[in-house]
Amino acid sequence: FFPRGRFQSTADLQDVPLVATRGAAPIRLGDVANVRTILGPNGITRVNQSRQVQINGDVITEVATVGAVTDSIRARLAELELPDGYGIIIGGEQEAIDESNKQLALVIALAIFLVFVVLAVQYESVTNPIVILTAVPLAMMGVIVILLLTGTPFSAPAYLGMIMLAGIVVNNSILLVEFAEGFVEEGHTRVESIVKAGSARLRPIMMTTFTSLVGTLPLALGLGEGGELMRPLAIAVVGGLMMSTFLTLFVVPCTYLIVHGIGDRVKALLYGKASGDSAPVAESPLETGR
Repeated sequence: FFPRGRFQSTADLQDVPLVATRGAAPIRLGDVANVRTILGPNGITRVNQSRQVQINGDVITEVATVGAVTDSIRARLAELELPDGYGIIIGGEQEAIDESNKQLALVIALAIFLVFVVLAVQYESVTNPIVILTAVPLAMMGVIVILLLTGTPFSAPAYLGMIMLAGIVVNNSILLVEFAEGFVEEGHTRVESIVKAGSARLRPIMMTTFTSLVGTLPLALGLGEGGELMRPLAIAVVGGLMMSTFLTLFVVPCTYLIVHGIGDRVKALLYGKASGDSAPVAESPLETGR
């Protein structure tokens, strides 16, 4: 071994003896190799046995979001032709955001499934839960529209707002369906029942939605210190409530009639008799003592 301070130039490396021969000059490194100074990495990082070169950078959140910067980088890298065996992986905050969004999407699906299970247990049927859950995709449409209109990115708070909406927006549908079922039990047809339910519950639905929107509006405007952090959540809730409330009054009644119509046909096919809106049969009183 040689001390590190001995090597100050390439000539010092060329003089390093490799093999000592008896009675002859030793074979040195310069005899079998060319020693020269070139540019190279200070260290080599490997991931899964493959070399990796990391390029780090910070995002100025006051100027742009992480998602916007990542989209810009990907657009520029799309024009870059890489040699065989090379690839580009975007990590850091964007990788964490993508992983979080995947988990939140799974949570949204699980929340909708749990709501469906609870409704199915309560109604002991799948027809009314299907009708009630039609408000959820309507709310998701509202979230997408308002996020696009306001230029708000699909971040983790926005996904949390969608999870909240999965349990909030079904309330209006439950009111309509519950009142319609009550009118059906009184002997009205399903068309008459859903029309009466819509007329009876229009004002309560509008009042509850309006109070929810007013309560969420300050957070949606980003007022107060730290309001920007949860602003996407409030914007998602506001957009979902507005869209679902407006469309619920039209889509849910139509879905109610369609789903129950299909259910009545299936029951008639399976049991060989009509059900649902069939008129009651009057029974003649028994004659006694004549």
